[in-house]
Amino acid sequence: MEDENLIKIQHFFEVDNRIKREMYRVAPPKDEDLLTNYSVKRYTDELEDAILYAFCEFKCISKDLFGTRSEEFKRIKKLESAHKHMFYKCGYDTDRLREFYKAYISNMEPRFVDSVKDSCVGYSNRERTSPVEQAFSVNELLHFFHSYVMNNEDILQSLPIINTKNNDFNFPISLRGIECEEFNELFENFPTDLYVAWTDMIAISEKKLLMMVRDRGHALTIEITLNHGMARVDYFIPKICNVDMVNRLPGVNKVDNDSIAGTGVFEVEIDKLQETIYDFISKVPQDTDMEEKKENMSR
Repeated sequence: MEDENLIKIQHFFEVDNRIKREMYRVAPPKDEDLLTNYSVKRYTDELEDAILYAFCEFKCISKDLFGTRSEEFKRIKKLESAHKHMFYKCGYDTDRLREFYKAYISNMEPRFVDSVKDSCVGYSNRERTSPVEQAFSVNELLHFFHSYVMNNEDILQSLPIINTKNNDFNFPISLRGIECEEFNELFENFPTDLYVAWTDMIAISEKKLLMMVRDRGHALTIEITLNHGMARVDYFIPKICNVDMVNRLPGVNKVDNDSIAGTGVFEVEIDKLQETIYDFISKVPQDTDMEEKKENMSR
Protein backbone atom coordinates (compact mmCIF):
# COMPACT_ATOMS: atom_id res chain seq x y z
CA MET A 1 0.00 0.00 0.00
CA GLU A 2 1.41 3.39 -1.00
CA ASP A 3 2.10 5.93 1.73
CA GLU A 4 -0.71 8.51 1.98
CA ASN A 5 1.67 11.44 2.48
CA LEU A 6 3.71 10.41 -0.55
CA ILE A 7 0.56 10.25 -2.69
CA LYS A 8 -0.38 13.79 -1.59
CA ILE A 9 3.08 15.15 -2.43
CA GLN A 10 3.12 13.36 -5.78
CA HIS A 11 -0.29 14.86 -6.51
CA PHE A 12 0.98 18.32 -5.60
CA PHE A 13 3.91 18.19 -8.04
CA GLU A 14 1.66 16.87 -10.81
CA VAL A 15 -0.72 19.77 -10.15
CA ASP A 16 2.16 22.24 -9.94
CA ASN A 17 3.32 21.29 -13.44
CA ARG A 18 -0.17 21.25 -14.92
CA ILE A 19 -1.14 24.69 -13.58
CA LYS A 20 2.11 26.13 -14.93
CA ARG A 21 1.31 24.65 -18.35
CA GLU A 22 -2.25 26.01 -18.18
CA MET A 23 -0.99 29.49 -17.30
CA TYR A 24 1.25 29.42 -20.36
CA ARG A 25 -1.49 27.99 -22.59
CA VAL A 26 -4.09 30.66 -21.74
CA ALA A 27 -1.76 33.66 -21.98
CA PRO A 28 -3.51 36.23 -24.24
CA PRO A 29 -2.36 36.04 -27.87
CA LYS A 30 -0.22 38.99 -28.95
CA ASP A 31 -1.98 39.31 -32.27
CA GLU A 32 -5.14 41.40 -31.74
CA ASP A 33 -6.81 39.64 -34.66
CA LEU A 34 -6.77 36.40 -32.70
CA LEU A 35 -9.02 37.93 -30.03
CA THR A 36 -11.97 38.82 -32.23
CA ASN A 37 -15.41 37.32 -32.83
CA TYR A 38 -15.39 33.53 -32.42
CA SER A 39 -11.80 33.33 -31.19
CA VAL A 40 -12.38 35.60 -28.18
CA LYS A 41 -15.35 33.46 -27.12
CA ARG A 42 -13.21 30.35 -27.38
CA TYR A 43 -10.40 32.10 -25.48
CA THR A 44 -12.67 33.13 -22.58
CA ASP A 45 -13.95 29.54 -22.30
CA GLU A 46 -10.39 28.26 -22.07
CA LEU A 47 -9.42 30.94 -19.54
CA GLU A 48 -12.47 30.18 -17.40
CA ASP A 49 -11.65 26.46 -17.44
CA ALA A 50 -8.08 27.21 -16.36
CA ILE A 51 -9.27 29.38 -13.45
CA LEU A 52 -11.79 26.79 -12.26
CA TYR A 53 -9.20 24.01 -12.48
CA ALA A 54 -6.50 25.99 -10.63
CA PHE A 55 -8.74 26.85 -7.69
CA CYS A 56 -10.20 23.36 -7.49
CA GLU A 57 -6.65 22.06 -7.06
CA PHE A 58 -5.62 24.89 -4.70
CA LYS A 59 -8.50 23.98 -2.38
CA CYS A 60 -7.48 20.33 -2.47
CA ILE A 61 -3.82 21.18 -1.74
CA SER A 62 -4.64 23.58 1.09
CA LYS A 63 -6.99 20.98 2.58
CA ASP A 64 -4.18 18.38 2.52
CA LEU A 65 -1.54 20.73 3.95
CA PHE A 66 -3.51 22.91 6.37
CA GLY A 67 -7.09 21.63 6.75
CA THR A 68 -10.43 23.19 5.83
CA ARG A 69 -10.54 25.42 8.93
CA SER A 70 -7.18 27.02 8.22
CA GLU A 71 -6.60 30.61 7.17
CA GLU A 72 -4.94 29.27 4.02
CA PHE A 73 -8.09 27.39 2.96
CA LYS A 74 -10.30 30.42 3.71
CA ARG A 75 -7.97 32.67 1.71
CA ILE A 76 -8.14 30.34 -1.30
CA LYS A 77 -11.96 30.39 -1.27
CA LYS A 78 -11.98 34.18 -0.95
CA LEU A 79 -9.59 34.58 -3.88
CA GLU A 80 -11.60 32.12 -5.95
CA SER A 81 -14.69 34.31 -5.57
CA ALA A 82 -12.71 37.46 -6.40
CA HIS A 83 -11.14 35.91 -9.50
CA LYS A 84 -14.48 34.66 -10.82
CA HIS A 85 -16.15 38.02 -10.19
CA MET A 86 -13.47 40.01 -12.00
CA PHE A 87 -13.26 37.51 -14.85
CA TYR A 88 -16.99 37.68 -15.56
CA LYS A 89 -16.83 41.49 -15.53
CA CYS A 90 -14.37 41.32 -18.45
CA GLY A 91 -16.95 39.89 -20.84
CA TYR A 92 -15.44 39.75 -24.32
CA ASP A 93 -13.44 42.97 -23.89
CA THR A 94 -9.94 42.05 -25.08
CA ASP A 95 -8.19 44.84 -23.17
CA ARG A 96 -9.87 43.81 -19.92
CA LEU A 97 -9.01 40.17 -20.54
CA ARG A 98 -5.36 41.05 -21.01
CA GLU A 99 -5.38 43.14 -17.82
CA PHE A 100 -7.14 40.34 -15.95
CA TYR A 101 -4.57 37.77 -17.04
CA LYS A 102 -1.67 39.97 -15.95
CA ALA A 103 -3.11 40.93 -12.55
CA TYR A 104 -4.97 37.77 -11.56
CA ILE A 105 -3.04 34.98 -13.28
CA SER A 106 0.60 35.75 -14.06
CA ASN A 107 1.63 38.58 -11.74
CA MET A 108 4.34 38.01 -9.11
CA GLU A 109 4.99 40.94 -6.78
CA PRO A 110 8.62 41.24 -5.58
CA ARG A 111 7.36 41.96 -2.04
CA PHE A 112 5.46 38.70 -2.05
CA VAL A 113 8.49 36.76 -3.29
CA ASP A 114 10.58 38.25 -0.48
CA SER A 115 7.88 37.37 2.05
CA VAL A 116 7.86 33.74 0.89
CA LYS A 117 11.67 33.57 1.04
CA ASP A 118 11.58 34.90 4.58
CA SER A 119 8.74 32.64 5.76
CA CYS A 120 9.31 29.31 4.00
CA VAL A 121 12.62 28.21 5.51
CA GLY A 122 13.54 24.72 6.62
CA TYR A 123 14.76 24.02 10.15
CA SER A 124 13.75 27.47 11.35
CA ASN A 125 13.46 28.09 15.08
CA ARG A 126 10.78 30.70 14.41
CA GLU A 127 7.12 29.76 14.41
CA ARG A 128 6.30 28.81 10.84
CA THR A 129 4.22 31.61 9.35
CA SER A 130 2.23 31.77 6.14
CA PRO A 131 2.39 34.68 3.68
CA VAL A 132 -0.75 33.42 1.95
CA GLU A 133 -2.73 36.55 2.95
CA GLN A 134 -0.40 38.53 0.70
CA ALA A 135 -0.95 36.19 -2.26
CA PHE A 136 -3.29 37.41 -4.97
CA SER A 137 -2.58 35.87 -8.37
CA VAL A 138 -2.62 32.21 -9.41
CA ASN A 139 1.13 32.45 -9.98
CA GLU A 140 1.70 33.76 -6.45
CA LEU A 141 -0.43 31.03 -4.88
CA LEU A 142 1.45 28.38 -6.83
CA HIS A 143 4.78 29.88 -5.75
CA PHE A 144 3.70 29.88 -2.10
CA PHE A 145 2.57 26.24 -2.09
CA HIS A 146 5.70 25.09 -3.92
CA SER A 147 8.01 26.94 -1.51
CA TYR A 148 6.07 25.72 1.52
CA VAL A 149 6.36 22.06 0.50
CA MET A 150 9.98 22.29 -0.65
CA ASN A 151 11.19 23.95 2.56
CA ASN A 152 9.20 22.05 5.17
CA GLU A 153 11.30 19.35 6.79
CA ASP A 154 8.27 17.96 8.65
CA ILE A 155 6.55 17.20 5.34
CA LEU A 156 9.64 15.76 3.67
CA GLN A 157 10.64 13.63 6.65
CA SER A 158 7.13 12.19 6.94
CA LEU A 159 7.63 10.27 3.68
CA PRO A 160 8.60 6.56 3.72
CA ILE A 161 12.32 5.93 4.18
CA ILE A 162 14.20 3.67 1.75
CA ASN A 163 17.76 3.86 3.04
CA THR A 164 19.96 5.85 5.37
CA LYS A 165 23.63 6.21 6.22
CA ASN A 166 25.78 8.43 8.41
CA ASN A 167 28.49 10.65 7.01
CA ASP A 168 31.93 11.15 8.53
CA PHE A 169 30.52 13.89 10.76
CA ASN A 170 27.90 11.53 12.23
CA PHE A 171 24.94 13.17 10.49
CA PRO A 172 22.32 11.00 8.72
CA ILE A 173 21.79 11.11 4.98
CA SER A 174 18.40 9.61 4.13
CA LEU A 175 16.68 8.51 0.94
CA ARG A 176 12.87 8.57 0.98
CA GLY A 177 9.97 8.22 -1.44
CA ILE A 178 10.01 5.66 -4.25
CA GLU A 179 12.68 3.29 -5.54
CA CYS A 180 14.52 4.75 -8.54
CA GLU A 181 17.87 3.50 -9.83
CA GLU A 182 19.18 6.94 -10.81
CA PHE A 183 18.40 8.48 -7.43
CA ASN A 184 19.43 5.37 -5.49
CA GLU A 185 22.90 5.75 -7.02
CA LEU A 186 22.95 9.45 -6.15
CA PHE A 187 22.31 8.45 -2.54
CA GLU A 188 24.74 5.52 -2.50
CA ASN A 189 27.58 7.59 -3.91
CA PHE A 190 26.93 10.69 -1.82
CA PRO A 191 30.43 11.36 -0.42
CA THR A 192 30.56 10.87 3.33
CA ASP A 193 33.53 13.25 3.63
CA LEU A 194 31.50 16.17 2.20
CA TYR A 195 30.46 18.27 5.15
CA VAL A 196 26.69 18.47 5.47
CA ALA A 197 24.41 18.04 8.47
CA TRP A 198 21.02 16.27 8.29
CA THR A 199 20.29 15.56 4.63
CA ASP A 200 17.04 14.26 3.16
CA MET A 201 16.69 13.04 -0.42
CA ILE A 202 13.12 12.39 -1.56
CA ALA A 203 12.37 10.61 -4.84
CA ILE A 204 8.88 11.82 -5.77
CA SER A 205 8.93 9.94 -9.07
CA GLU A 206 11.47 8.43 -11.45
CA LYS A 207 12.02 11.93 -12.84
CA LYS A 208 11.95 14.17 -9.76
CA LEU A 209 14.11 14.27 -6.63
CA LEU A 210 13.90 16.78 -3.78
CA MET A 211 16.76 17.43 -1.40
CA MET A 212 17.10 19.39 1.83
CA VAL A 213 20.67 19.82 3.04
CA ARG A 214 21.16 21.26 6.51
CA ASP A 215 24.11 23.57 7.29
CA ARG A 216 24.61 24.65 3.68
CA GLY A 217 23.06 28.11 3.40
CA HIS A 218 21.25 27.11 6.60
CA ALA A 219 18.96 24.60 4.86
CA LEU A 220 19.66 24.35 1.14
CA THR A 221 16.84 22.87 -0.93
CA ILE A 222 17.34 21.35 -4.36
CA GLU A 223 14.79 20.11 -6.90
CA ILE A 224 16.14 17.83 -9.63
CA THR A 225 14.00 17.07 -12.68
CA LEU A 226 15.14 14.54 -15.30
CA ASN A 227 14.00 14.97 -18.89
CA HIS A 228 15.38 13.79 -22.25
CA GLY A 229 18.88 12.99 -21.02
CA MET A 230 19.23 16.23 -19.06
CA ALA A 231 18.80 17.11 -15.40
CA ARG A 232 17.37 20.50 -14.44
CA VAL A 233 18.51 21.64 -10.99
CA ASP A 234 16.51 24.34 -9.19
CA TYR A 235 17.81 25.49 -5.82
CA PHE A 236 16.97 27.81 -2.94
CA ILE A 237 19.49 29.11 -0.40
CA PRO A 238 17.61 30.65 2.55
CA LYS A 239 20.67 32.24 4.17
CA ILE A 240 23.37 34.17 2.29
CA CYS A 241 26.43 33.34 4.38
CA ASN A 242 28.86 34.70 1.81
CA VAL A 243 27.75 36.87 -1.11
CA ASP A 244 30.83 36.22 -3.26
CA MET A 245 30.58 32.44 -2.90
CA VAL A 246 26.86 32.43 -3.72
CA ASN A 247 27.41 34.59 -6.80
CA ARG A 248 29.92 32.05 -8.15
CA LEU A 249 27.35 29.23 -8.10
CA PRO A 250 26.08 27.98 -11.48
CA GLY A 251 22.88 29.59 -12.72
CA VAL A 252 22.51 31.85 -9.69
CA ASN A 253 20.32 34.94 -9.67
CA LYS A 254 22.90 37.43 -8.43
CA VAL A 255 22.64 38.51 -4.77
CA ASP A 256 24.05 41.34 -2.67
CA ASN A 257 24.35 42.17 1.02
CA ASP A 258 20.68 43.16 1.16
CA SER A 259 19.38 39.93 -0.39
CA ILE A 260 17.05 37.85 1.78
CA ALA A 261 17.93 34.56 0.08
CA GLY A 262 19.37 33.09 -3.10
CA THR A 263 17.88 31.13 -5.97
CA GLY A 264 19.16 29.61 -9.17
CA VAL A 265 18.76 26.99 -11.85
CA PHE A 266 21.12 25.11 -14.13
CA GLU A 267 21.09 22.04 -16.37
CA VAL A 268 23.55 19.19 -16.70
CA GLU A 269 23.67 15.93 -18.63
CA ILE A 270 22.27 13.08 -16.53
CA ASP A 271 25.49 11.06 -16.71
CA LYS A 272 27.29 14.01 -15.08
CA LEU A 273 24.61 14.69 -12.48
CA GLN A 274 26.24 13.01 -9.51
CA GLU A 275 29.60 14.76 -9.64
CA THR A 276 27.92 18.06 -10.48
CA ILE A 277 25.51 17.91 -7.53
CA TYR A 278 28.19 16.94 -5.01
CA ASP A 279 30.45 19.71 -6.29
CA PHE A 280 27.60 22.21 -6.21
CA ILE A 281 26.72 21.40 -2.58
CA SER A 282 30.37 21.71 -1.58
CA LYS A 283 30.41 25.28 -2.91
CA VAL A 284 27.27 26.50 -1.12
CA PRO A 285 28.59 28.57 1.81
CA GLN A 286 28.21 27.64 5.47
CA ASP A 287 28.06 29.78 8.60
CA THR A 288 31.83 29.37 8.93
CA ASP A 289 32.28 31.09 5.56
CA MET A 290 30.39 34.07 6.90
CA GLU A 291 32.57 34.17 10.03
CA GLU A 292 35.77 33.93 8.02
CA LYS A 293 34.61 36.80 5.83
CA LYS A 294 33.97 38.97 8.89
CA GLU A 295 37.42 38.13 10.30
CA ASN A 296 39.08 39.05 7.00
CA MET A 297 37.23 42.38 6.87
CA SER A 298 38.35 43.28 10.39
CA ARG A 299 42.04 42.71 9.64
